[in-house]
Amino acid sequence: MTKFVVGVDPSPESREALEWALEQAGPGDQIVAVHAWDVPLVTGYEVAVAIDPTEIRDASGAFLGDLVSSLSDDRITSLLAQGHPGRSLVEVADDADIVVVGHRGSGKASVILGSTANYVLHHTDKPVVVVRGSRNAAARQVVVGVDDHGLGDGGDGDENPSVRALRAAYALNGVEWIDVIHAWFAPGVAAGVYVGAGPDMDEMDRSAIEVAERVIAAAGPPPEGVGVRPRPERGTAGFAMIEASRDADLIVVGSRGRGGFVGLLLGSTSLETAAHSHSPVMIVR
Repeated sequence: MTKFVVGVDPSPESREALEWALEQAGPGDQIVAVHAWDVPLVTGYEVAVAIDPTEIRDASGAFLGDLVSSLSDDRITSLLAQGHPGRSLVEVADDADIVVVGHRGSGKASVILGSTANYVLHHTDKPVVVVRGSRNAAARQVVVGVDDHGLGDGGDGDENPSVRALRAAYALNGVEWIDVIHAWFAPGVAAGVYVGAGPDMDEMDRSAIEVAERVIAAAGPPPEGVGVRPRPERGTAGFAMIEASRDADLIVVGSRGRGGFVGLLLGSTSLETAAHSHSPVMIVR
């Protein structure tokens, strides 16, 4: 059984996140819809506002109850939490398999400015699916972006985030095909009179396929009936994943776990993909 924890609020984005989890979950899976409420902070020199926490809690409970009952699905249970939405999701997700959040912002600035998606991405070690873009179907055609960092050291791949990402894709319900892609990029160099022939494109593609094949081998055999194909992509890793998301049901990327404000400043591939993808993105820590 897979346990999905989904953050919900009155926004269309969170409704799409819940609908994605319903599409993705199998018959025996569990979906926990979590709605967080809190007493708003009111400040001012001449204004005093009396806020009844009971009214806010009751209104939040009514919203959550109406949302869950409208879907008429026995796999869904509801949980009302008090506090910051991101912190509440992280706490509830302690025994979850996948956390699901909705996000429609465009660009890294929208992620930096305190969104729930950003908080969850940086504070949980569970796989997080950011539901965004125009595709909201269950994950049948999946793209996993990989590199082979550390695989040449003789390990079994457990420390490689790409291997963890591919194994997470294997664990998803209903997947039919997985493209395992490695992107390569040769920046242009101008130095005097141009005399070089440039990189051998075919050779770089072959090297990229070899990287993908090493990750596939380290991840172990896929589930029965799931096709896996190594594929090269030309461009930066972030660009390649965003372009691949145009035709995929789900993009899966691994993260080395560098979080907090430093991680945001560094502009990781996972953050760039989550901010600009055309389809839902799963980030595996």
